[in-house]
Amino acid sequence: MIVDYHVHTPYCGHAKGKMIEYVETAVNCGLSEIGFSDHLGRYYLGRVQKKKYWDWGMPEKDLARYFDEASELKKLFSDRIIIRIGLEVDYIEGAEHLVERIVNNFPFDYLLGSIHCLPAQGWHHLLEYSKPDSPDAIYSQYFSAVKAAVQSGLFQSIAHLDFLWRYVKWPVERWPELAGFISEAVSAAASSDICMEINANGYAYSQAEYTKDFNPYDLFLDSLKKYGPAITLGSDAHSPRHVAKFFSEIIALLKNKGITNVSLFDMKKRTQAQLS
Repeated sequence: MIVDYHVHTPYCGHAKGKMIEYVETAVNCGLSEIGFSDHLGRYYLGRVQKKKYWDWGMPEKDLARYFDEASELKKLFSDRIIIRIGLEVDYIEGAEHLVERIVNNFPFDYLLGSIHCLPAQGWHHLLEYSKPDSPDAIYSQYFSAVKAAVQSGLFQSIAHLDFLWRYVKWPVERWPELAGFISEAVSAAASSDICMEINANGYAYSQAEYTKDFNPYDLFLDSLKKYGPAITLGSDAHSPRHVAKFFSEIIALLKNKGITNVSLFDMKKRTQAQLS
């Protein structure tokens, strides 16, 4: 069973290709399921803020079109692949009611929770904090937000925990502290019965930027093995050709760590399947 539950579409404004092309690629790759999880717009920003800060998600007015197009593809490809419909939601603590007001209008199969910005640091994308004077405050706020997202009850899986360390470097000599941050987040997910996502972009970044002696992605996988939360698997594709990217390498790595099952969702009800 191979599934890709983190796939974007042109509805978010920064992905390429047509929705049907993503599905066709998934079929050609031999996937059992593909899940669309495009970015929900920055629902938590006011009108003035939205003019000032870039919105990396789809406008609320496009949600119905997104859901309807995915639903039509689900029927069209029903004999070739299972299609699930979800969203990636940028979590902001205290704005849970705003999320619920939007997402409860549609019978989504799953919601991915992610952290792209930190209110205390402003509403900028985390990549804009790539060279902070000290990473401590950013890391503390990020992992606090992750734990709040886990405990919010809004999400079926937490997307790309690795997102932070792709942009904000943590000192190599202080790796035990980072391991502690990661362990606390993974442990919280396990305790709340929330999945953690294995993100292909995180894997690719770890291969390019880190060494065997210090690889946060490896610390993350070790924590998954130790605490045992369920997982989802996602390419984070923003182009049809990136569907299921690096999946062969990732699945081999997961099996080597003793992680052999992946989660599936149907109307937010979870089942488990063996990675193959």
